[in-house]
Amino acid sequence: MASKIVITILQMIKIRKLVESDIEFAKSLTDAEEWGNSIEDWNRLLRISIPLIACEGENSLGITTAFDYGDLGMIGNVVVSSNSRGNGVGRLLLKEAMKVLESCKSVRVHSKMDVVSFYKNLGFMAEGMSTIFRLDADMKSFQPFVIDSDENIVPAEGYWDEIIAMDMRQFGGDRSKLLKEFNDYLPQCSYVALGEDGSVKGFIMAKGEESWYEVGPWIVEPGCKNWQGLLQSAVQAIPKNCNIEIFVPAPNFRVTSLLDSMGYHAQSYCMSMYYGESWPDEGNICARGGGDKG
Repeated sequence: MASKIVITILQMIKIRKLVESDIEFAKSLTDAEEWGNSIEDWNRLLRISIPLIACEGENSLGITTAFDYGDLGMIGNVVVSSNSRGNGVGRLLLKEAMKVLESCKSVRVHSKMDVVSFYKNLGFMAEGMSTIFRLDADMKSFQPFVIDSDENIVPAEGYWDEIIAMDMRQFGGDRSKLLKEFNDYLPQCSYVALGEDGSVKGFIMAKGEESWYEVGPWIVEPGCKNWQGLLQSAVQAIPKNCNIEIFVPAPNFRVTSLLDSMGYHAQSYCMSMYYGESWPDEGNICARGGGDKG
């Protein structure tokens, strides 16, 4: 009898594109998960992702966001309201997101540890655990840390083509819209590291407002001098009395060691999972950044 009720409920649920009038509901769900998505974040997601919402009549039940980066896709913000869970709403949302990303060769999600089995049951493969590090506002005064020199760390303005090319090499997809959104919103937090020949060897960006910021993407390539200086410059540009988070893919021991030594602590963990082809190597990605929490 219970299974028949669930089937009936699923038949009544419709998945549609999330629109501006749905943002308050979407934010309430991500707030409940303590993911820190602001109204600005959701306005940005409306512009750069394919946001979906599950509805039953006039009732909103759950949300997700899909990101089409060409060969690579991402699914994030999969959240169902507490009184609608257990009825297959999340499965419907994920399947619809997979449909809109069907042209992607590989799709990734960063799963909360307690719902890994949900994604496994839908064909996703676990590939490694990532860590979200946090620097509490009262520890920010301990920045900056000691580096040899930061003369090669300069504002990102004027290096846009090089940044996009590097991100495509390391990430494996076209995130130019996402990066432009970050840079346009907080240009003071966007920096590049230059090599001796003047070429871009690394870059960093950030997003956030009020008392919460997230650093990333933060990407460096072999031979990048003062890669730590990128983090220092971005963090110094963030206002005082703000909490800072950094989403570090595993394994990246040089980054985790640096953050541990500077007062950052492991706030939470995610399991990186993929569907389709395996994901490109992330050895040069110090911090992911982006709207892809799962």
